[in-house]
Amino acid sequence: MLLLIFLTPIVAIIFFVNCVGLAKKIAMGNQNTAINTGWGAIMFGFIVFSIILFCLQ
Repeated sequence: MLLLIFLTPIVAIIFFVNCVGLAKKIAMGNQNTAINTGWGAIMFGFIVFSIILFCLQ
């Protein structure tokens, strides 16, 4: 559980940077966004899972 406390903010920062990169790719058009979308979904799921675990304690 202690690992999640330190890992979640790092994942949140990476998630934000990934979202900015995804927005730039969408704005430019004609670029593959599948990898960024996949990683964004995984990181979002991790963040939500961490919040749920913290609330259950």
